[in-house]
Amino acid sequence: MDALAVVLLRRTGRVAVVGAGAAPADGAAWVAALEADLAGRGWLLRDDLRTAAARLPAAVRVRWADWLLATIDEMVGADRPMLPLYRSFPDTPRDIEAVYVRRLLTHLFAVPGAPCVLCGREEGGAPLDPCGHPVCPACFPPEQVTACPVCGRRLAADDTYLTVVAPSAPVRRRLRRAGAPVEDAVPAAPPMPMRLAGLEADPVGAAVRLRDELVARPAALSESDRADLEVLVNATAPGSLDWLPEVVPARETIALVVAWALHATACTPGYRDLVAAARRRWSTATDVARTLWAYSGGDPGLVLPRRDDESEGAAWRPVHEPVVVLPVTRVRALPRPLRRAALAHLDACGAAGAAEDLRRHPTVWKRLGERLHPYENVAAHPAAAVAFAALRGTRAARASALGAAIVAACAREPRQLVPTGHPDGTVTVRVRTHASLVEEALTGGDVAGAAGLLTERPGELWRRLDHLLRVAGDDPAAYAAIETAMRRTVARVAPGVLAAAAAQLTGRNGTVRATAAELAATARARAAAQAHGSAHTGAAPALAVGLGDVLRAVARGVRGAGPAFLREALRSGGEVPPPAEAPPVGGAVEESGIVGSRPGPGMPRRVFHPRGSVVTTWTEPERRPPVPVPAITAVRGLVDAELTARAARLGRFDVAVLDAALAEVPAPTRERAASAQLAGWPRGSVRALPDAEVLRFFLHWEEPGATRVDLDLSCVFFDRDWQRVGHCDFTRLRFAGDGAIHSGDLTSAPAPLGATEFLDLHLTRLAEHGVHYAVPTVLSYNAVPFEALTEAVAGVMLPLTRGEQFDGARVAQRFDLRGNARMLLPMVVDLRTRRLLWTDLTLTGRGYGHSVGRHGDQLARAAADQWEHFLGGHRATVLDLLAWHAVGRADRILVGHADHTYTEVPADVAAVRAAASADTGEIRVPPDLAGRTVLAGAADPDALDRLIRVPTPVASGSTVVTVTGMPGHPWAVLRAGDVLAGLSTG
Repeated sequence: MDALAVVLLRRTGRVAVVGAGAAPADGAAWVAALEADLAGRGWLLRDDLRTAAARLPAAVRVRWADWLLATIDEMVGADRPMLPLYRSFPDTPRDIEAVYVRRLLTHLFAVPGAPCVLCGREEGGAPLDPCGHPVCPACFPPEQVTACPVCGRRLAADDTYLTVVAPSAPVRRRLRRAGAPVEDAVPAAPPMPMRLAGLEADPVGAAVRLRDELVARPAALSESDRADLEVLVNATAPGSLDWLPEVVPARETIALVVAWALHATACTPGYRDLVAAARRRWSTATDVARTLWAYSGGDPGLVLPRRDDESEGAAWRPVHEPVVVLPVTRVRALPRPLRRAALAHLDACGAAGAAEDLRRHPTVWKRLGERLHPYENVAAHPAAAVAFAALRGTRAARASALGAAIVAACAREPRQLVPTGHPDGTVTVRVRTHASLVEEALTGGDVAGAAGLLTERPGELWRRLDHLLRVAGDDPAAYAAIETAMRRTVARVAPGVLAAAAAQLTGRNGTVRATAAELAATARARAAAQAHGSAHTGAAPALAVGLGDVLRAVARGVRGAGPAFLREALRSGGEVPPPAEAPPVGGAVEESGIVGSRPGPGMPRRVFHPRGSVVTTWTEPERRPPVPVPAITAVRGLVDAELTARAARLGRFDVAVLDAALAEVPAPTRERAASAQLAGWPRGSVRALPDAEVLRFFLHWEEPGATRVDLDLSCVFFDRDWQRVGHCDFTRLRFAGDGAIHSGDLTSAPAPLGATEFLDLHLTRLAEHGVHYAVPTVLSYNAVPFEALTEAVAGVMLPLTRGEQFDGARVAQRFDLRGNARMLLPMVVDLRTRRLLWTDLTLTGRGYGHSVGRHGDQLARAAADQWEHFLGGHRATVLDLLAWHAVGRADRILVGHADHTYTEVPADVAAVRAAASADTGEIRVPPDLAGRTVLAGAADPDALDRLIRVPTPVASGSTVVTVTGMPGHPWAVLRAGDVLAGLSTG
């Protein structure tokens, strides 16, 4: 099957059946056997697919079934071997300290050919390949492990230490016989929802619909969405731009589509026509950069790999493990028609406009300029040449063609282009950006002038709305100017920007500013941390070069840090591990509200998510004054009215039924930085944990070539005040008895086996031990970026008692590790309320030796920030999106509650929000929706069944918006991103 079939199955839950004819005699029996295999993976067939599959010829059906099962396995991560270090997991060794001591003694004193240092056995064991540790089979039974029991490295295929061990047969769940003792039955685990696969009768039509939905998204697409869109475009309209709508909201998306078309038509007669069509799609200079960068295989968002300072811990990084960095895209040679079109468009933008756009992405444009040659023919493209001169700081003789172009451009646009003459007779040019003009107006107290300038760029006006309202203060004239600017521009702003601007003002009337003492404490903590980091960076390297050095280093560590130091020393091959986070210089205990030298729980603070290829976070003390309630109400009302009016232009529904629980699901934003995942949870969404006692987290990765990659699956535990209670990782395989259990530390992952780690959380036992929050994390110990790995996936499943270590049918979430990142905080689990917050957050980490012991304070601060930020109501929700559509398109609006009651509300967005905040409604009888067109919103198909309880199906044309899952006929299924796209301008 082709890539298109995989995309259709993953995105729609539908499968095309090709080659069906007369049903073979054993067709029904074969389908029953296939469905048994699918049921073991958590899938069932719908009637239409079951009937079509039964008619497949015998020569085709086996290949078709193999593809279907393999694709489903890949979706949950079951397409690869999952072998942890300890085969007996979750029954891992309980005396962990003794195990570590035995490992350390073997590492330090075992010599090939000598007796075993632990038991005295004459045959101490041959050195293992590739680590070289002589391992005694009597002290470290090979049937218990899958790698070197001393260092955790996978062994070479021809190493004879490991033995072939039959996998233990999992105990399947069974019912207890009448009269049988209770212990004879395996405790029941909560059932997992089954996924349904249906028949796709028109795969090309489905591909066109999916393609158009992705292109209509108002925000940049994620990496997985971009990959799917490429498959869909190649299957439906390769090398063409005619199918595109007149307006494509996301500039990154149009850049990708144009770049693919340019490649598809290269060396063909239609290439020049396609270049001309591409130029008609460009509106700014940055559009050109996005297209050319994507044409060279780069990120159309023009986000370059971050270059971190790796000096921290560099002194003890193993010499055979150099720093791994991601390469910057190399610009490929540009065909002459494309180069001329790019320069012509820059010229049409004008020197000032092009120069300002070039300054936004200077590194990208300097690399592109090496291929564009803007000075080659200044007379043909003078504005483009001037823009590059401003970017590069080029000095040109006044009498030269470039010098004359600079002087002429500055005369035409004196507000933005400023020439500078030099004594040697040359001239340079610099650009005054639009942002600098706005800041100049605000600095001078001219709020009206700043608002007037921002009306030239409506999106920027709405992004800076909070700032403008703060500066306006109580000045009626300033506020009137801002309100006028808002009303003039609201119709031209993307729906995501409007929704974000209104949501960010929620609760701003009650903003509490950090006190002067708290600001001073933050400044002192940062200064101390900077001084401490500088002292550490400049310290002489403390490498263990011999046995005596190793023992002295270990002795110092044991006195200072205890057994955990032994584990770190063992892992790093005798080198001194990096220090854990130290308290600031000058005080053993940090001041109140400071966590890890930054603002944390207990201090009023702001949380920022800087733009990038992955989602990161930054925290600052809250310095903003409150915003008046009338201003907040006016902004919210203006946004609600505008987006409702846009929705009213679409088709109508008889009834809208909205699940109140969607008020806790944020609308999708920053999708370009989202990880590819199975469940489709929006970042910041809160999910109720299933009725299970055990959550099993899993991690699997495969390293590239000769580069060793050591990832670690860990979990840190905090109390209700975010004080650390403990952790479970490679240094502590058990916490609170059986409260948390780690499967053992694998330190390499060569193909084809890779490496796997599991971590079980027993929720009740952890709660009894004082744990309120559990924060699972994935860290790259030796600082190899996730993007450099051949593959890396993680997730969470609900294991059966004494069942398989990994069961694809019980995977609740699976996600990819991606990006230029070394630490990932995917979720925060609240054990008291049994809720999970999906964060998909990357943490910054420099140097070598990343572990939860080193970054514990950073994890506490980040987890607390995300919990307070997303549960604080500062993000537009899926309920908001549906409320705009319901008010604009439905004749009747109902809000469903968790207790199966309903509230009928008038056509008012505020009334929908108010009803969703209530615990119950006045209508206790399910509404009669049979035969009506319905707009429904629910978290998943199960929630939809609880919301829409009618024996007769709703009418054709009914639409449901779900977060996860694919409801069947007669529903047309949309995602939140598609709903937001329907509110775009135009």
